Amino acid sequence: RDVHFEWNATDDVTAYQNILFSYKLEGHDSSWSSWGYIKQKDYYNLDAGSYTFRIKAKDEAGNIGYLNYSFNVVDNSPPVITNVDVNPTENLINGYINITCDITDDFGISLAKAIIQYPDASIREFDMHHSGYYLNQTYSMVGTYYFYIYAKDIYDNEATSSTFQFEIIDEIPPVITDIAVNPSTQDVGKNVTFSCIVTDNVEVEDVFLNISYPDGSYSNFSIKQNHTGNTYYCSKVYNIMGTYEFFIYAVDTSGNSNVSDVYQFEITDLSPPDINNIESNPLVQDIGKNVNISCIVTDNVEVEDVFLNISYPDGSYSNFSIKQNHTGNTYYCSKVYNIMGTYEFFIYAVDTSGNSNVSDVYQFEITDLSPPEVDVIYPTGNESLRNGVLIQWNATDNSNTILITIKYSPNNGATWHKIVENTENDGEYMWNTSGLEDGKNYLIEISAMDTTGNIGKDYSNKFTVDNTKPTVEITKPVIGKLYMFDREILPVIGSKAVIIGKITIEVEANDATAGMEKVEFYIDGKYNAEDTSSPYKWVWDERSFGKHTIKVVAYDKAGNKINKEVEVFIVNFL
Repeated sequence: RDVHFEWNATDDVTAYQNILFSYKLEGHDSSWSSWGYIKQKDYYNLDAGSYTFRIKAKDEAGNIGYLNYSFNVVDNSPPVITNVDVNPTENLINGYINITCDITDDFGISLAKAIIQYPDASIREFDMHHSGYYLNQTYSMVGTYYFYIYAKDIYDNEATSSTFQFEIIDEIPPVITDIAVNPSTQDVGKNVTFSCIVTDNVEVEDVFLNISYPDGSYSNFSIKQNHTGNTYYCSKVYNIMGTYEFFIYAVDTSGNSNVSDVYQFEITDLSPPDINNIESNPLVQDIGKNVNISCIVTDNVEVEDVFLNISYPDGSYSNFSIKQNHTGNTYYCSKVYNIMGTYEFFIYAVDTSGNSNVSDVYQFEITDLSPPEVDVIYPTGNESLRNGVLIQWNATDNSNTILITIKYSPNNGATWHKIVENTENDGEYMWNTSGLEDGKNYLIEISAMDTTGNIGKDYSNKFTVDNTKPTVEITKPVIGKLYMFDREILPVIGSKAVIIGKITIEVEANDATAGMEKVEFYIDGKYNAEDTSSPYKWVWDERSFGKHTIKVVAYDKAGNKINKEVEVFIVNFL
């Protein structure tokens, strides 16, 4: 940057020592120097750039000669950075750190910066103040900072310092405020919500809720995940009744911690039992049969007792515990009710804390749904009947009054005809069949109706009605015939049969409807024998002489009978 010039001149007339000179350094001097006998010139600290040194020489005659010399001044040296210092090397968060240094350059500094790497590895640049080159500022990020100084001169020569470091530390714990518990007295089994505001000058690392239970146990757990902004919260259910104590513990990312005061909340039983699914089954029941009343009763603590209150149709009522009858949470009562009408009932439940609840009022109906029970006693079936028939039955009901209707069918149930309607239930009724057609497919239906209109029925099996007498003929002996020792010999004159010795009395008897039951044999009105199967016969072999009357009586299975007689003259001395 320092330049030294020397020069001389000659002239053909003027002696060299008499030659005058004037000079000018373009790029530096603004004007020419005065004329003089100067033969050298020094320039110091020239700025970098292009220069032309001009010399004028003048002889005594005033003639002037010129000479130019051009050159360049170049800056190749970077700035020099020294005495880098950081004070203090460790400070609290948001405390001041002052970075200083000395920077020199031959031509001048155009830029000086502190290049700082933060603890999060980010790089930031800050201009250094030129009066002594310093950077004095605060830092809010905890950790180790690395930095170096960067300098550039006016000709863009650059220099960097070595790397230095300083530490920002955090010793301020988190601040815990606005601690709240809602509600401060809560029902067992329901949510309690805790909230607080936790702030930190750097960053909150975690927030813990520590709860001491009434039974001496405790729990400590993080609620960091539950927050909105700086508000941390926790909502939990608690099932142990009593007083709970809790506090908040907070720690920041630097390990500084803080603990709140101790607070309390109460868990008690505020809720009555819940009564649901109340049913009476069936809703309408027969008198004297079971009605099952059931319900589901639950409580957040424990059910103490469950009562069933029933109002009867006659105005009376009963109230009794059904606690002993339960399966799980289902309570029930199965009872018989004998008063017909509408019953009203409700459920009353109480828990172990004395909270109680009453259900709505429900109803069920007791009525007579059962038909009378009827049993046909006579005829039951397979009988052969005629004339007056005493129909017999047994009919019972849970009601005292029963009316009986009796019908008959002559054709196995194809059609029915009333015998009597709504007669008393005295167990028997005389039925006159004399006007009915004979038949084998008769049925009896007995209907019993109670006061509610329920009807019970029973039927007989098929039976026969036969009001027609059987037919009967004595085929041996026959009037006008002679029989010797049971053999027909020849005809005789007269209105009698003549018999010598024994005789087999033979009868032909028939009944188309009921069938034959028997044939009885009489001699002169005295019963002697009977035969129950065809051919009907009886051997008359006894000492006898003279005129006699043989009579036979034929019975069908319905009891109809008919008789025939024949007069005989018999000689039998055995």
